[in-house]
Amino acid sequence: MDKLFQGKREQVAQILREKQIGLWLMMGRETVDVCDPALRLVFPSNVMGVSAFFYTPDGVARALVRQKDVAGVQATGCFDEVVGYGDDFDELLAATIEKIDPNVIDIDADLYDALTDGLTTGLYLRLMRDLEGTPYAQRLSYGQVIRALRGRKIDAEVELQVEVLKLLNQVCDELSGIVRPGVSEEDVYDYCQEFMRKHDLTPSWETTCCPLVHAGARSVQGLVHPGTNQVRPGDVFHLSFGAKHASGYATDFQRSWYVLEEGESEPPEEVQRAFQAVIDAIDGTRAAMRPGMEGREVNRIFNKALEDWPASGGGHSVGRALHDGCFQLACDSPVIGELPEIPLEVGNVFTLEVFCNTPRGVIGVEEMIRLEEDGGSYLYLPQRELWTLPCA
Repeated sequence: MDKLFQGKREQVAQILREKQIGLWLMMGRETVDVCDPALRLVFPSNVMGVSAFFYTPDGVARALVRQKDVAGVQATGCFDEVVGYGDDFDELLAATIEKIDPNVIDIDADLYDALTDGLTTGLYLRLMRDLEGTPYAQRLSYGQVIRALRGRKIDAEVELQVEVLKLLNQVCDELSGIVRPGVSEEDVYDYCQEFMRKHDLTPSWETTCCPLVHAGARSVQGLVHPGTNQVRPGDVFHLSFGAKHASGYATDFQRSWYVLEEGESEPPEEVQRAFQAVIDAIDGTRAAMRPGMEGREVNRIFNKALEDWPASGGGHSVGRALHDGCFQLACDSPVIGELPEIPLEVGNVFTLEVFCNTPRGVIGVEEMIRLEEDGGSYLYLPQRELWTLPCA
């Protein structure tokens, strides 16, 4: 078991003790096709038959899997005990829970967060059937463990994300020497696709529109494939790029340039002031946030800093998924329920991002942040100045 999975397993036990939960229970079947996202944090392989995974505050991890899955599960080293079943899965599931005798059984279910809501309806109904008539059917809690486990990134997770951020900054350096008037948005997209193949990266979102590329105010914004629109002098040039490490950990990242017009040596004041407002809002929010703040509080701070601009700011957690769940840096909405109310915790990794429309095109900057006791810290080098591209 490598340090990543070892570290997350140790974290599970710490969370269970902290929250006084006697058992975190995950279930799965045919996980290569339908898998609780939580399982990917603690187990690097798959199972075919219906299975149950038991984690307790003493640090012990148990797996109940079909006989043909036993050898593969054991080989990962992720479990202290691997039991194979024949026709008696349901009996063994109930017996294992009775042996553990937990005060609380936490399962992966949530009304609003897709990455917390990992237990399928069928397996939930099966669990309830197996617990019928026992005291454990009344001891369920929902999503407490996985929300903390997914949200609190350990060093080994952050290191993987930083590796990718270094590469994304490298591609920006390369683009600064390549992007010129006449280069199309699709040309830039193709270059970034080739860069990902070269460095064993995959897109953080749909391949057809990752990265997003915008040249000038005429560019079409939204999740669309970059097209034939060409860079022109006087354009703001914007790249929104997210890539995943081979391990599956994602990043999200935006950078902006200005294409100088003939006779210009620096961006016009209106563009420069907009860019400065964007990075001031990001940096001020990063410095002001603290553990224990609700996501909606952070969102208010962010957008207060942008109230004089045609801009909006926000953010989201990033981990094994581009939008990694757990909380939202957003205003209240019945659609996302309690997610903006969830307090931020030390170790949370998330973006702070701004889109600011100008007459020359959209300025977008997005930084990845890790929350510490005294505020947010940048995962890697932030953009501090609006880069320029020559007119020819």
